[in-house]
Amino acid sequence: MKDSYKIMIVDDDPHICEIVQAYCEREGFNCTYSHTGIEAMKLLASFNPDLIVLDVMLANENGIDWCRNARASTNAPILFLSSHEEDEVKIRALTDGGDDYVTKPFSPGVLMAKIKAHLRRVSSSRREQLLELPGLQLDFYAQSVNIGSKTVFLSKKEFSLLSYMAQNVNRVISVDTLFNLIWGMESLEDTRTVAVHISNLRKKIEDDPLHPERIITIRGAGYMLASS
Repeated sequence: MKDSYKIMIVDDDPHICEIVQAYCEREGFNCTYSHTGIEAMKLLASFNPDLIVLDVMLANENGIDWCRNARASTNAPILFLSSHEEDEVKIRALTDGGDDYVTKPFSPGVLMAKIKAHLRRVSSSRREQLLELPGLQLDFYAQSVNIGSKTVFLSKKEFSLLSYMAQNVNRVISVDTLFNLIWGMESLEDTRTVAVHISNLRKKIEDDPLHPERIITIRGAGYMLASS
């Protein structure tokens, strides 16, 4: 298991946060924590964790509600850590987006074993969601593209465009085809938006966007993602 996984702890008890952080960092994981739901939601966007350890009861907020809201922006495993032992609480936590549930007081060793088990599944899933091309690696899980050692995050439309072209590498795809597939025939926009998004993509993945070598314009026909 690689040691660069990012763990986010959300608990209003600083002592719990420090204990879990210490054990995570001992395993080589990159770990951070938050004490409030509002702060945690901001951290979720900036830190992009691979796994979240979440308390059921936060200050002025229910952790299960936070979990349900967070599911709109993350697929990371969420492991609940709580003093509540009632079955109805556990069932709701797991039904509303949680992946596991550990009761307090807890064994740090058992908690870390569970974290590692979930990360192994994340690792296996992510390997299946990578598409390799010369000089490019598309990560369907993170909706990003790796160019050498650099990771570039794309908008949803940009990633949809690039991933479709990557799955049809060296094939010319018409503007109408791209527009209908990515935006849909019922979209209020027009095909000119394809050119705008292609331009933005080139700025992010080309060494010289004015003289692109990856996304090639085939005049009168469309665009092509070149394999080399």
